[in-house]
Amino acid sequence: MSPAPDMNPVIDAVPNRTLPMPLLAGTGAAILIGIGAFGFAAGTGQWEWAWGAVLVGLVFSLGLSMGGVIFAVILSLSKAHWGRPVKRVAEAFGAYLPVGWVLLLAFLLLGNGLYPWNPETFIAGGAVDLEPHSDFSIRTKPIWLSLPFFIGRQLGGTLLLFGLAHAFIYTSLRPDLIRASARLGDKAPGWWSMITGSSTDWQAEMAKSEKRQQAIGILVAVCYSLIFSMLAFDLIMSLSPWWYTNMFGAWFFVSSVWISLAMLTIYVLIAKEWLGISSFITRSVTHDLGKLLLAFCMFWAYTTFAQILPIWYGQMPEETDFFLVRMFELTDTIPAGDAPWYVLTQIVGVMCFLLPFTALLSRGIKKMKWPLISVCTIILIGIFLERSLLVYGSVHLEKSFPIINLIVIGGGVTIGFVGLFLLAVSAALAAVPALNVADPKMAPHPWDAHIHSLDAPGAH
Repeated sequence: MSPAPDMNPVIDAVPNRTLPMPLLAGTGAAILIGIGAFGFAAGTGQWEWAWGAVLVGLVFSLGLSMGGVIFAVILSLSKAHWGRPVKRVAEAFGAYLPVGWVLLLAFLLLGNGLYPWNPETFIAGGAVDLEPHSDFSIRTKPIWLSLPFFIGRQLGGTLLLFGLAHAFIYTSLRPDLIRASARLGDKAPGWWSMITGSSTDWQAEMAKSEKRQQAIGILVAVCYSLIFSMLAFDLIMSLSPWWYTNMFGAWFFVSSVWISLAMLTIYVLIAKEWLGISSFITRSVTHDLGKLLLAFCMFWAYTTFAQILPIWYGQMPEETDFFLVRMFELTDTIPAGDAPWYVLTQIVGVMCFLLPFTALLSRGIKKMKWPLISVCTIILIGIFLERSLLVYGSVHLEKSFPIINLIVIGGGVTIGFVGLFLLAVSAALAAVPALNVADPKMAPHPWDAHIHSLDAPGAH
């Protein structure tokens, strides 16, 4: 059996860990940029861009947050050893969930006019007529797209999911804080006792924790797939209320885990010295993260094509109009200016598939800090543009491509959301051990087999 790594330095670093000034300055500036971008859109009367940008920022940041928790759940359910060095950071992504829920509440109450099926919509042209296309839809769609039911299921579903996510995090954190409290004594933060209680046997608590993480993790995974599918259908797809694709929910929640993995990789590579976990973030770990990123990249491309193909050959009016606006170049049959999103669609394809797929085929890139960070940044920007394409293509009805609004308002507001996310995550990691110090799976598995060159400088 491989020897357990020394966790005492990780525990000893907690009392003296504070948020770095560059982090505070950067996240503070990002939040101010987001507020300023929203204020600019609202002040100029562009409410579809103001609340559209909030929607993009919400689905992007909630995907980052919940995707990290899901990755920790996957590590727990699969009993994987390789990802344990980043499990606590992934769990810390859940620190943003309460903030995200409050922001979602504000959007649903104040920004619901973004939806064209709302009789009080502020979208040009007024409310969309929900005159049904079949006897079945007449009984369902007006009920499903009624505002009280719409708001209630979003808030209730996310409250359930986020509550389960925090129960999983609590269960994982408890034995670590018990062990850390025993070592730190009076130096341990006082609020830890709300989690540890009177327990002092961290090994017994760890055995219980592993079983509880398995049970809660299954609930989190199931609820995540269902509730994030509902968010995708309701928050994004209903912007075009007669357009639909059954795979949209899975496409959305899997890509949320993908961008969370990309952010996780960036975070641990940049913050590992501050967190005191540099010796644990080896080239083998980043190599494995890179392989997962490549797998999710291929899945995104597959599910994207799998949605487009049947809509293309089916040629049903309810389905094709969504893609006509976003995917087709200007031709004689599509009047000039009626397809302003064509170039952005191509950029999304390049940044979400072509570039990361090509780069991540390289074994060397997956082991080098800045090249891997660059690929992850491309993925994050690509999915931001993809979410923007989905949202703004339904609410911006002008005939010109809105590049200034996309950068200034859309980009600015999302930067604010990401800044708030990073601040919440960093504040959580500053207050607890940055590794699962009580977890026996932090020790390498005796069957682990890696090519020796993986951890050698310059290995390709």
